[in-house]
Amino acid sequence: MFLLGIFGLFSTNLFAQEDATIDPSQIKFWIGEGESEAVFIVNWAEPDTALAWGYRFVGENVIMKTMMDDIAAADYRFSYEGGSFINDLHFNDGVLDLSLVEQGWLTYLINGESTWDLYNEALVGNGEYVKIGDTHCGTMIDPENWIYVYEKEVAPVYPLGEEAMIDPSEIVYWIGEGENEAVFCVNWNEPNVALAWGYRFSGESVTVENVMDAIAEADGRFSYEGAGGMVNEITFDEYDTHYALAGMWWLYNINGYMAWYGYNEQTVVNGDFIKFGDESCATEIAQWTYVWTTPVQPVTIWNAVEEVEASALSVYPNPASEVLYVNAENVISVEIYDILGHNVLTSTESYIELRGLEAGIYFVKVRSDNAMKTTKLVVK
Repeated sequence: MFLLGIFGLFSTNLFAQEDATIDPSQIKFWIGEGESEAVFIVNWAEPDTALAWGYRFVGENVIMKTMMDDIAAADYRFSYEGGSFINDLHFNDGVLDLSLVEQGWLTYLINGESTWDLYNEALVGNGEYVKIGDTHCGTMIDPENWIYVYEKEVAPVYPLGEEAMIDPSEIVYWIGEGENEAVFCVNWNEPNVALAWGYRFSGESVTVENVMDAIAEADGRFSYEGAGGMVNEITFDEYDTHYALAGMWWLYNINGYMAWYGYNEQTVVNGDFIKFGDESCATEIAQWTYVWTTPVQPVTIWNAVEEVEASALSVYPNPASEVLYVNAENVISVEIYDILGHNVLTSTESYIELRGLEAGIYFVKVRSDNAMKTTKLVVK
């Protein structure tokens, strides 16, 4: 395993335009102090996951190794092994456990120009990106110079102890009426998926139970069981997709802070964020204080008619290895997502080649003229 050349993300170079980046305004976790800023990204394979930190420093530039050391010191989830070359990078938050794929190697990219500087010599300037990538999930665009790009959408790393939320402007499915708004989210495990609804109401406050009852009544995919102020189960069923409790219990917080009242007593006001989470995919940051850092996705609007029509949609074989067939009339789109909710393949055909997908669990979303269906897919 060894470190290859540098290639940047900010230049107008054609290669750089193909590499997935992230706007600094989207960065959640900034490390260091100073007037200069840079973004540090790592792209792992199995699953293909790209995570980003922000780094602030004093002066015109900083050595890449200094940046990595400071991030590792500030964020215990991140670590790396290296001497003259970077041998491996790790990220482990209790749910994700990422490292270099066996028999693989790393490349890294900086600021639009290829260079052979080692990571303990390479300089990073204000406004620049650094991306280190596992070649198993990269695309070689210049074989002569061993230049790779990484197309995986980059997700921001959340600070330790900070809850992953979603801006109300991103919510798709709003339930209820009134001038006040709250967001309701559930974080399941196996797979680790966080889904959010919006709730509108009149008056100063409502209980969490009011919100959950209204969502369950409006959305046939969502249901829950609760007694004595405790929630025992929360489920979400959409066609062949089924989310339910994987651990031993549910916990919930309000605006990122653990709630100590039962869901039938806890009140929320305009602008509040409610999240229930499966404890088995949470990070305990203090005694009985948990956070869920999986990026939150908005729930699509439920359509009972679509669900009935979708019974005619199917994909086969399952498990699959090289190809997947879609049984549907007038296919509009076929989208395949990994267990983190990232789109890995999109097609408009009924015959789809899977040779580029790693073995694992995926979800296939099929859209026709009048229906949509999501199916769990195992790739061998």
